[in-house]
Amino acid sequence: MYILKQIPEDFIVREVRRLKLDSGRFAYILVKKKLRNTLDVAKEIAKQLNLREKQIGFAGSKDKHAITEQYFSIEGIKEERIAKLNIENVALDFVGYGKNPISLGDLEGNEFEIVIRDLNYVNIKEINFVANYFDEQRFSLHNSAIGKHLIKKEFHDAMKLIDDFRAKEHLGKHPNDYIGALKKLSPRLVLMYVHAYQSYLWNETLAEYLRSFNGKEVAYSLGKFVFVDEKFDLEVPLIGFDTSFSDSKIEKIVLFIMEKEGIDFSDFVIKQIPELSREGELRNVFVDVKDFKLGSVEDDDLNVGKKKVKVSFTLRKGSYATIVLRKLFC
Repeated sequence: MYILKQIPEDFIVREVRRLKLDSGRFAYILVKKKLRNTLDVAKEIAKQLNLREKQIGFAGSKDKHAITEQYFSIEGIKEERIAKLNIENVALDFVGYGKNPISLGDLEGNEFEIVIRDLNYVNIKEINFVANYFDEQRFSLHNSAIGKHLIKKEFHDAMKLIDDFRAKEHLGKHPNDYIGALKKLSPRLVLMYVHAYQSYLWNETLAEYLRSFNGKEVAYSLGKFVFVDEKFDLEVPLIGFDTSFSDSKIEKIVLFIMEKEGIDFSDFVIKQIPELSREGELRNVFVDVKDFKLGSVEDDDLNVGKKKVKVSFTLRKGSYATIVLRKLFC
């Protein structure tokens, strides 16, 4: 139907944020990367600077198969040492210093420039909102399944799906110490697994809710998205140990899905690894698509006989550009 990310230059993401610069102990850098995972870049920076990973802050993970720009904070490091960093496919620009670290969610949004390829024809209508689903990047191959095992305290089953040298080395020395093995992983990575399962449950809840509006269904690896043409104010909770509901119909759907999944709210309290415990929080059902622009249709230089077109737009933090494209072509 269409091809995305055929080359990294087809998918460009720029973080939108305002940094308050002063004489603080956190160095801010603009990280421009190509075909690199955000977590891996943070690990490499920490390694080269001989720091702990938690001293490297960033607002969110950016797509690997793309060209992305985002800001990192580095605690207690001077500009001269940053200038000596050398990471493949990564450019680092020192911005200044500040008093606060950059943390998850600490940004306004993201700007996207996306080339859509392999088109037979182009019939794209401008859109100004989209259902706020989590897309495939959130789930990877096993992320959601690992997250479910973690909240169910099935640590052995979680480790079966995790391929990490340090964790496997730990189990080789300490058989059956699965909690210890998990603690060898980056805390951000392990938390990402729990977030992935929460995101899957959220997607399932919203899709079921929107089916009553006769929306259009689009398949993805873990189920189906349902898109509608009507926008309304509603929030759906990311399920946690303290979940609140703004709508009784949503509550009924959540309870049904949780029964099907065999989970309870209390499962999100993980005493063995307390930092993985998750409260519930509300997420808006719809997100605005701002500054939508459609470029001119051109011959696709990588796919003979087909067309390509560039679209650009801005989304607030935590929303997925690929969901916008799914709605464009559903």
